[in-house]
Amino acid sequence: MKIRSVSLGIIRREEDILVQVINYPGISTTFYRPIGGTIEFGENSKQALIREIREELNQEIEEPILISVIENIFGTEDDRGHEVNFIYEAKLKEKTLYELDEIEGIEGDIKYKAQWKPLNFFKTDSEDIKLVPDGLLDVLLKQDNPNISIIKHVRAN
Repeated sequence: MKIRSVSLGIIRREEDILVQVINYPGISTTFYRPIGGTIEFGENSKQALIREIREELNQEIEEPILISVIENIFGTEDDRGHEVNFIYEAKLKEKTLYELDEIEGIEGDIKYKAQWKPLNFFKTDSEDIKLVPDGLLDVLLKQDNPNISIIKHVRAN
């Protein structure tokens, strides 16, 4: 098993954040994840975020600001994952995108629609909706000072 380093961008539109909607066959839970991806060898987390948004949304962002690092161990004993997530605040340079309900994206060869979702949408006890990585919602709801970075360790059972 390898530890994967990931860079994710929190792109806000008032109370909404831009997320990729992820559905897995045979799983009723719909996962929502900020735009971003794996940090490649030789690049830092900021460079990775800029590249990922360029690749996935064909867009440029303003200077991203690191707000948190979340270490996330997830899955089951048989299928365990381990990620270190660098969470950045980012703004799209193309302001007209904030007026759209969805933005077309591509992850590898798979097309998807990035959607704006209010943070309150994720404050549910429903197992059918999950913002990932684990712990991200707590970070976003408790962050009241943009000059303070939060490091959170999460181990899902």
